[in-house]
Amino acid sequence: MAWSELVPSRDELHEAKRRALLREAASAFTRKGFHAASLDDIAQRLGVTKAALYHYFPSKHALLAECFARAFEVGFDGLDEARQAGGTGREKLHHALRHYLKEMIDELSCCVVLMEEHALLPDDHARLLKDRDRFEQALRALIREGIEDGSIAPCDPKLAVFAILGAIHWVPKWFRHDGPWSAAEVSDALTDLLDRMVSAKPAKALAPVGKRRGKAR
Repeated sequence: MAWSELVPSRDELHEAKRRALLREAASAFTRKGFHAASLDDIAQRLGVTKAALYHYFPSKHALLAECFARAFEVGFDGLDEARQAGGTGREKLHHALRHYLKEMIDELSCCVVLMEEHALLPDDHARLLKDRDRFEQALRALIREGIEDGSIAPCDPKLAVFAILGAIHWVPKWFRHDGPWSAAEVSDALTDLLDRMVSAKPAKALAPVGKRRGKAR
C-alpha cells in the first residue's frame, strides 16, 4: 500500500481539524448559548490558541453560520437517503428523521444551536430561512405522501413538522455521550415515538431504550 494511502493528506487533516472545531463550537453554544460562549473557551478545550481558530473560521458568527449550514446538509442527506430507500411516506419520514437526529447528536451536537438563529448576521439569517423553509417543506411533503398512501393519519403537515423538529432539536439539552444511552439508541427510540405520533396504525408498545434489537442493560 502506498504511503500516501496511509497518511492523511494536508486537505484531509485541515478538514478533520475544521470538523473538530465545529463540533466543539456547537457544543459550547449548546452549553452556554452563543453570546456567553467565547472563542477562548473553544480554543482552550481544543488545546490550541484562539489565533489558530481564525485559520479555519474568521469569527464566532462564521462558526455559528456553519453550524446551521452543516445541520441542514445532514438533513438534506437524510432526505435523499429516504427517497432512495423508497417505501411509504411514513417509512421515508422515519428514515429521514432517524438519520438527521443521529448525525446531529452523535457527530455534530448542533441541534440546540438551531435555536440561536437570532444571533446570525443578516446575510447568514437570510440563508438560514431559505434552507429551513426548503427542509421543512420536504418533510411536510413526506407527511402529505403518507396521508395519501394511508400510512400517516390525516393531520396538518405544518403543525406535525413543527412538533417533530421541536422534539428533535431539544435532545442535546439532555443527551450526554457518557450517559446511559447511546446516540443510536436515542435516535431509534425517539424516532419511533415521533413515528407513532403520526402513524395511521401506531404500534401498541415501544421497546424501552437500552433493550432495543435484543440488547439489554
